[in-house]
Amino acid sequence: MEDCPEATIQSPVNLLCEYAVNPVGIDVLQPRFSWELKHSERGHTQSAYQILVASEKEKLFNDVGDVWDSGKVESGRSVNIECGGKPLENRKIYYWKARWWDDGGHVSSYSEICRFETGLMTSEEWTSKWIQGGDLLRTSFTVQRKVKRARAYVCGIGYYELRINGRKVGDCQLDPGWTDYDRLVLYSTYDITEFLREGENVVGVMLGNGRYVTKLPANIPPDLLNFGKRYADASPKLILQMGLEFMDGSMKTILTDENWRVSQSPIVENDIYNGETYDACLEKEGWDSPGYDDSEWKKADIAKSPGGRLVSQATFPPIRAVKTIPPASMSSPKPGVYVYDFGQNFTGWVRLTVSGPRGTKVQLRYSELIYSEGTLNTIPNGFAKATDTYILKGQGTEVYEPRFTYHGFRYVEVTGFPGTPNIGTIQGIVV
Repeated sequence: MEDCPEATIQSPVNLLCEYAVNPVGIDVLQPRFSWELKHSERGHTQSAYQILVASEKEKLFNDVGDVWDSGKVESGRSVNIECGGKPLENRKIYYWKARWWDDGGHVSSYSEICRFETGLMTSEEWTSKWIQGGDLLRTSFTVQRKVKRARAYVCGIGYYELRINGRKVGDCQLDPGWTDYDRLVLYSTYDITEFLREGENVVGVMLGNGRYVTKLPANIPPDLLNFGKRYADASPKLILQMGLEFMDGSMKTILTDENWRVSQSPIVENDIYNGETYDACLEKEGWDSPGYDDSEWKKADIAKSPGGRLVSQATFPPIRAVKTIPPASMSSPKPGVYVYDFGQNFTGWVRLTVSGPRGTKVQLRYSELIYSEGTLNTIPNGFAKATDTYILKGQGTEVYEPRFTYHGFRYVEVTGFPGTPNIGTIQGIVV
C-alpha cells in the first residue's frame, strides 16, 4: 500500500534504547527498543513495525541495517523490542531507526536516527585491578597522536569524583548508585575525548565512603535509617579503565594497578548521615593536573574486589544538582549562632562563601525543624550528626560544597564564622 500523507501517520517519536535516550556504555547483549506512536486520526493502532540497526550512521541514510534488519514484523508491540541480528561488539557505537504500520496498512516514514554505545559487555573485558590506599588517586600518561574517541569506565566505592587535567568529568553527584556491593557494583561510562590533549595527561580520582564504609556507631541496628547491610573491613576503592582510539586507528588503554599513586585528600571525614569535614589547609594544589610532583605519594595497594558483578549504570537516572535557591531569611538566636531558613524542606547541601584567617573552622548543621526561640531542633535527625565543617586555608574568598554527603533540611545553623555572615553567605543546592 502507498505511504499515507505525513499528516495522517507520523514517524515514531520518543525513541528509547534500554529506557534511555542515546545511552552511552550499555552492557546488555540484546538491548531493547521502544517508541511512541502519533497519528492524526483517533483510534488507530500499530499492526507492524520495522527496525534497522547499523554500524555506521550513513548506512541508515540508505535504509541499510547491516547489524540488524528486523523486516516487517506483524506486531502491535512498540515497547522493549529486543535487538536481533549480529552480536554486538564491545565499546562500539551503533545507530538505529524504526517505522510502523497502522491497522489500515499505511506505513510511516522512518524515525530520526538514534544511537547507543556499548560498554564493557562481559567481566572478561575488565583487565584493570581494584586499588586502594588513599582517597586521592592519580596517574599520568602521554598522548602523542590526535585522539578520535576516548572513554573512561569507572567505579569508585563508596563514592567518587573523576577528574582529568584539572577538570571534573561529568555532572553527576553521589556516584555510583547504592547497591548490595557484594552482589552488584555499578560502573559509569564517560566520553572524555575533549578532556585529553597532546603531551602529558593526568587522571585523578577522589574517593568517599558512601554507604560502603559506615561510620555510624556499631551498636546501631543495621536497618536503622534504612542503612542496609554493613561491609566488614570496607575501605574506599577504585577500578578504572580508559580506552583511547587515535585517528590513525591505533589504541591505548589506561588501567588501575599498583603503579597509581595515592595520598590523603582534604576531606578528613565523610559520612552520608554525619556529614563532611573539609580541611582546605590540606589541599594539594594541582594534584589532578600535569606537572604536579607526586614523588612523595605512595604506590597504590591492590584491593580485594567488593565481590559484586560490575554492571553498567548507563541507563540509570543520575543524581544531579538541579537548582540553587537562596535562603528566605536569616536570624541570630544566640551570639555567634546564625540560623538560615530556606522556607521549604529539600535534599542536598549548601554552598558556603567565606573569607578569614587560616585554620578558622566554620560549622554547618542541618535540620528540618527549629524550636520556638529559633535554635535548631535536631531530634528528627536521630543518630545522624548532619554537620558539615569547613576549615579555611586563609587565601581570599573561599567557596565550599561537600562532595560525599547529603542532607534533608530546611534550616542551617552556621557557627564559627569569621565576622558576621549575611543572607548571601550560603545558598541551597537542591540535589
